[in-house]
Amino acid sequence: MDEIKLSDYVIEQIKEFKYYDLTEGQESLIDELITDKELKECYKSYGLCETCKQPKTSHHYCRSCNSQHSQQNFKNWTSGNHDVDEFIKKAQLKAKDVDHIIEWIEYDKFEDIEYLAKGGFGTTFKAIWKDGPQNINLNCAGPLKRKGATKVALKCLNDSKDITTEFLKEVESNILVYSSVWIVRCFGITKDPKTNNFMMVMELKNGGLRQHLNNNFISLNWEQKSYILTVIAYGLSDIHNKGLIHHDFHCGNILSDFGDKAYITDLGLSQPANVKSSQNKNIYGVLPYVAPEVLRGNEYTQKSDIYGLGIIAYEICTGFPPYYDIAHDEFLAMKICKGLRPKSNYKIPQLIFDIINQCWDADPLKRPNAHELSVLFYNSYSDIHYNKVDSVIYGQVKETDDINKKLSFSSPTSTISYTTHPQAVYTSRLLDFKNLPEPKNADNNDE
Repeated sequence: MDEIKLSDYVIEQIKEFKYYDLTEGQESLIDELITDKELKECYKSYGLCETCKQPKTSHHYCRSCNSQHSQQNFKNWTSGNHDVDEFIKKAQLKAKDVDHIIEWIEYDKFEDIEYLAKGGFGTTFKAIWKDGPQNINLNCAGPLKRKGATKVALKCLNDSKDITTEFLKEVESNILVYSSVWIVRCFGITKDPKTNNFMMVMELKNGGLRQHLNNNFISLNWEQKSYILTVIAYGLSDIHNKGLIHHDFHCGNILSDFGDKAYITDLGLSQPANVKSSQNKNIYGVLPYVAPEVLRGNEYTQKSDIYGLGIIAYEICTGFPPYYDIAHDEFLAMKICKGLRPKSNYKIPQLIFDIINQCWDADPLKRPNAHELSVLFYNSYSDIHYNKVDSVIYGQVKETDDINKKLSFSSPTSTISYTTHPQAVYTSRLLDFKNLPEPKNADNNDE
C-alpha cells in the first residue's frame, strides 16, 4: 500500500511552525501546501513526527515510522494462511494509532487458557497474553514497547481452517470502528495448533450483559438502566457513523463490567468463517432480535440493528430474555412478522417504553437512528441522575418503582429466576423460514 507523504519541499516550508498555534498566514499556507485532507487533519491535530518529519496520526504515534517497523518485521512471522497474512499486514500499515494495530500472535504466547462459553459459530476462552499488546512509544524512532501480561479473550472460530477473505473483511470492521470506548477491541489473530482453527484475540471484560442482568437486575435502578441503554446506543452510533452494520445485534454480543457500563462485541462475526458472504444469501442470527423484514429475506440494514437494540433495551428494562418461555421456531418468526413483541408484567417508564416501541416498529423507516437514540436515552439518564423532579421521566420512575415493588420476583435478593424453554435458542444460527407474512405492527386487540 503506497502511503501519501509530504514532499521535502513542503516539510521545509512548515517545519518551524507550531501546529497548535498557527497564525492566519501559516494556516493559509498549510491549506495551500497540504492538499491531502487526511494529512492536513493529522498535521493540524498532532504536528510533525520528530523522526521522519511526516504528520503524526495520533499524539504518540506516527503511521509512517511504525509502518516501516512493521514491514521490517513481516519476514519474521506467518500464520500459514496467505489471506490472513495479507490481512494483518494491510491492517498494520493502515493503523493510525496503537489501538488500531492488530498482529499475528503465536499460540505459545498465551498461558492459563480456560473455557468461557460457546456461541453459534465459535467457542470463547480466557487466557493470559504473556507479552501483552503494543504500547505507545514516545520516541517514534524505535519499535513499540509492550504492556506486559494482559488478560484476553480468545474467540475460536469454528471451521476456520479454510477462512475466507470475505470473513476477514468483516473482521476488519472490528478494527475500523474501534474509535469508541464502547466497542470491544481486537488485538490480533492466533491459531489453535490442535484444531488449526483461527482465534480472534480480544479485550477481556467481566462477563456478558445477560449474566449481569441475571445476577443483579433487582438491584439495578433506572439511572443505571438508562445509562446502560445510553452507552449501548453510543457504541452502535459509532458503528453506524463508520457506514457499518453490526448484523448480529443481540444481548449475547453485549459485554459488561458488572456495573453500569456495556460494550459491543463480535461485529461482523455473525456467520461461519468459511462461508463466502458474497455468494451467501442465508440469514444468520438470534431469532428474537432479528428484524421482521430480515426474516422475510430483505437486506440487513442499520435500521435492522435498531430493531435489535429495541429488543435489548426491553430486556435491560424488564430483566428477562425475549420470548424465553416459548420455542424459537417458524411459528414465532411468523408471529413476529404479524406484530408480536416481548411482553412482561414488569413496568417500564412510559417515556422509555415509547422509545423502545419506535425501535421495533415493523416499518424500518419509522425507527430512529442510533444517534437519536443515544440522545433520547441520555436525556432520560440525565434527568434521573440530576434529580430533575419536574421532568416527565422522574415522575414515571417513581410510579413504576411503586408498581414493580409489588411483583413477586422483587425480593431482597438481586437475582431473578426463570425457566427457559428447551427450544429457546440464544446463539446465532441459520434461520431459514419460508412464506412469512408481510411485517406489520400489532393492533391493540391482537394477542
